[in-house]
Amino acid sequence: MTGVQLALLLQLADSAFPSGAFSHSFGLETGIVEGRVTDEATLEGWLRGYLFDSFATLEGGALALVASGRASARACDEVVGAATFAEEVRSANGRIARAMLDTFAAMGAIDEGLDGYREALRAGEANGVAGIAFGLACAAHGIDERAGVIGYGSAQAAALVAVGTRAAIVGQRAAARILWRLRPALDAVAAVAAAIESPEDLHAQAIDQEIDAMRHRLLDGRLFAS
Repeated sequence: MTGVQLALLLQLADSAFPSGAFSHSFGLETGIVEGRVTDEATLEGWLRGYLFDSFATLEGGALALVASGRASARACDEVVGAATFAEEVRSANGRIARAMLDTFAAMGAIDEGLDGYREALRAGEANGVAGIAFGLACAAHGIDERAGVIGYGSAQAAALVAVGTRAAIVGQRAAARILWRLRPALDAVAAVAAAIESPEDLHAQAIDQEIDAMRHRLLDGRLFAS
């Protein structure tokens, strides 16, 4: 990876990237409110379940397929949308994907593949999956699939750990410790995602997290949109 590619990956994976992801917990808020995610250990456990049983085999796998050119964005989008049971999460992923693609365009970092996916979302012909948009950006700028999955996975983990700090169940030092300990896990997650051979192999099995995401809309006084 060149220095320019590394700089772009760091920008795309930065929590300050204007995608709107900070306003979503993807069901984590449910676990916090119901008292199942209460401290550093339980937050890390929730995150590991999400990374290995949802992200690696579904959105991360789609990212790897698209970044490596082994499958089209539209084919992966269809499967990820069908495999995402929580309506709030499908909607959130679509909004984040559109914001990411619009930002790529504003940066001048868009190509034919990114623009085609962007137009499909505008026309309502695709669900919108942020990881797929990220994978298309990796393909457009020569960032390999492994680096892309680790970069995007790191951004997802950081955003979810921030949910814990904003909900006041962990402090900033605990958040830093969690992310530090997740480094080997993210490497393993990238290997799992890279092993996905086709869109038909994409799936999610994070049952607890999926139930939390579906029940999130029933919470009172929510801090997050999903």
